Amino acid sequence: MRKGVFLLLVTCVLLYCASCRNGKEDEPQKEQKTEYALDVYWDDAFSGKLGIHVGPSKSGEFLMYLAGQPLFVTGVNCYNLFVQCHEADNMGTSEMEETVKVLSRQKVPVVRFSCGPFYAHQMHFYTEQKAKYLANLDKLASLCDQNHILLIPSFFWNTACVPEYCGEELGAWGNTSSKTYAFMLSYTEDVVNTLKGHKCIAAWEFGNEFNLAADIASAGYPDIKAASVGTAYKGFAQKVSSLDPHGRMVCSGNSVMRNAQWNLANNGSWADDSFRQYVDITGVMTPDPMLGMSEHVYEESRKFSDLGTVNRTYQLIHAKEAATSLGKAYYVGEFTGPKTAHGDSILVKKHYTAYYSQRVQLSLIWNYALRGNIEWSFKEGDYDDFAFKYMRAYNERFKSIKVD
Repeated sequence: MRKGVFLLLVTCVLLYCASCRNGKEDEPQKEQKTEYALDVYWDDAFSGKLGIHVGPSKSGEFLMYLAGQPLFVTGVNCYNLFVQCHEADNMGTSEMEETVKVLSRQKVPVVRFSCGPFYAHQMHFYTEQKAKYLANLDKLASLCDQNHILLIPSFFWNTACVPEYCGEELGAWGNTSSKTYAFMLSYTEDVVNTLKGHKCIAAWEFGNEFNLAADIASAGYPDIKAASVGTAYKGFAQKVSSLDPHGRMVCSGNSVMRNAQWNLANNGSWADDSFRQYVDITGVMTPDPMLGMSEHVYEESRKFSDLGTVNRTYQLIHAKEAATSLGKAYYVGEFTGPKTAHGDSILVKKHYTAYYSQRVQLSLIWNYALRGNIEWSFKEGDYDDFAFKYMRAYNERFKSIKVD
C-alpha cells in the first residue's frame, strides 16, 4: 500500500472516531417538513389568494390547494347554519351565533351550508329584506373568519325553488333567457359580492344533488335534461368567476351519478353506464369553469356495465380517476353520519377510513344541526359525539399526507 493512501485512511478513521466521541456520528438528514395548509392559511401573516384553488400535481392528479399547499381535511354539513336566521330566528342571528360556537368548540375546520331559501314562499326574506338578509350572511362569514372555520356556501339547494318562484318549469334552468336564469345571476352577484372579501370562504357550490333530477320525466318527475343542468352550472360558474378576484374553486353539489345517468340522458334507458359513459356524463354536469367535482356517498357499492359492482374503495378510486381525466378535483360533499348510520359508529368510521386511505381531499359528514331538527341530523352530545371525535382524529392524520 502506498504511504499516501495509508495516511489518508488513518486520517479518515481518526475523524470518524472523533465524531463518535462528540456524539456527531452521521445522522440521516431530516426531511424538510411541509407546512399544513390550514396552519399556513390562518396565520396572520398569510397574504395570498383566498380560498381553495385547483391545479395539477407533479403526478398529474388535479388537487385542491389552500395557501399554496395541498389541502386534506374532513368537516361537516350544517345545512341550516344560515337559513335558521329566517326559518327559526325571525331574521335574527342568535341561533346562527350559537351554532358557530359549537362548531368552534368541536374544532370543525370546514362547513358546507345552504345559502338560500329552500321554498319559493320564503324568497321574500331575500327580495323584501335584502339588506338584512345579506347582513346576516356577512355576519356569519365574520364569525367564521374569527373562529377559523372555512365555509362552502351552496346556492339554490332546492333547485325547484327558483323556477317555482319565477312561475316557470324546472327546465327553465337550461334557458339562458328565462326568469329563472336571470334570477340565478342576480342572486349570485349579491351573495358573492357580500362574501368574496372574507377569508373563511373556501369555495362556491351550486345546489344539492341536482344531477338526480335530470332525465327522469318518464318516472313522473319534472322534465329537465342533463344538458340543462350543465347550462345552469356553467352560467353560475362563469358569473362567480367574473366576480371573485381570488378565483376560488366553483363546485357542483352533485350526488354520485345514477348508475344509468348517461343512458337516461342519451336514450332514456335505465341500463347501467360504462365507466367511460360515467366520465362523460360527469363532465356534462361539471362544466368548465366549474372545477370541483362533488359526489355524495352513502351506499356501499355502485355498478358499471363494464366493471361490474364495485365497493366503496373502488368507487372512490374510479371517481378520482374520472375527476383527473376531466381536469377537476374530487370531493365527497356528503357521507353517512350518525343518524343515517342509525348510530353505527363502525360504519361511520369506515367512511372516514376510506377517505383517508384513498386520499380524498375534502369530505363532509351529514349533518350537524344545533337542535338536531334537520333531516337525519345529529346535535352536539348525540352518540357521545363520535362523529366529531372521528373528525378530529382523522384531521390529525390528514396533516401528515405527502403529495408527489
